[in-house]
Amino acid sequence: MSCDAPPDAYLDARLGGALDAELHWAAVDMRCDGMRRPDGLGMRISFQGRVDGKRLTLVFAAPRLAEGESARAVPVNVTLIREGDTIYGTQGDGRCLLDEVSQAPLAAPAAAGSARLWRVEARGFCLDPARAAVTGANAILLSRFDFRGQLSWEPDPPSPSTDAPPAPPRS
Repeated sequence: MSCDAPPDAYLDARLGGALDAELHWAAVDMRCDGMRRPDGLGMRISFQGRVDGKRLTLVFAAPRLAEGESARAVPVNVTLIREGDTIYGTQGDGRCLLDEVSQAPLAAPAAAGSARLWRVEARGFCLDPARAAVTGANAILLSRFDFRGQLSWEPDPPSPSTDAPPAPPRS
């Protein structure tokens, strides 16, 4: 397991409740990935490592954070996935905050239309726990987190041309 880009990626976090752990993952100890959210709004960055011999994935989704933007007090939705166990989610982006987040370009795109790469650094906390998706009975509070990772921002899809001739009628 390793997070190759950036080589100094990390995740530090304090978890309490159904999973009580102090995470200190370095790039060599984890996998990490970051991308534009599928709906095109904001970013999603994930980290995967091991706790008590099982994989744990944390996903941070910030729908209000634009490409390249640095900001404070950014709402973030957090999902925790325990291997062979339960999925936990904050079920909305108002329960956790990126207290501070910054993005810096890693490299210029290789070619027009290529993904743009950003170094993302953030710290934050949750005010409410992530609840088990099925029952909601178990919960994990992510009381604090700090991370550094990479975000790959895909180019905007081409918009339909208004100059194109109308499609022929269907018969």
